[in-house]
Amino acid sequence: MALVGWVDTVTHAAVLDVDFPDAPADPDVLATYLATAYEQCVEYLPHTRDALTGELVPVVPDPLPDRLVKAQIWQARALYASVVTGPGDQVGVDGMRVTVYPMDWSVRNLLRPRRVGRFA
Repeated sequence: MALVGWVDTVTHAAVLDVDFPDAPADPDVLATYLATAYEQCVEYLPHTRDALTGELVPVVPDPLPDRLVKAQIWQARALYASVVTGPGDQVGVDGMRVTVYPMDWSVRNLLRPRRVGRFA
């Protein structure tokens, strides 16, 4: 497995180990979570209207900032955690409980960082 969305599983292996330590061991399963997270992250990015087609297209910065890679990994982790936890939305074998949200505010902030003077 290599590039899934913005995440290269070889190049970003160290980031995956730190940010998604309990990732599925099966590379195909991991790719599914990363691909789903990528689609969700792209949809959450700001969009603009294409001058030629008039269609809304996501605004993806070039060069790609590391924060977008991290956002995709964090969203994949959240999706995986929501499946592992089931309908209770909590993980807690060690006594600690964490509520799982579809797209956490920290992921949203990586995709649309708040800037001074910007309110939306």
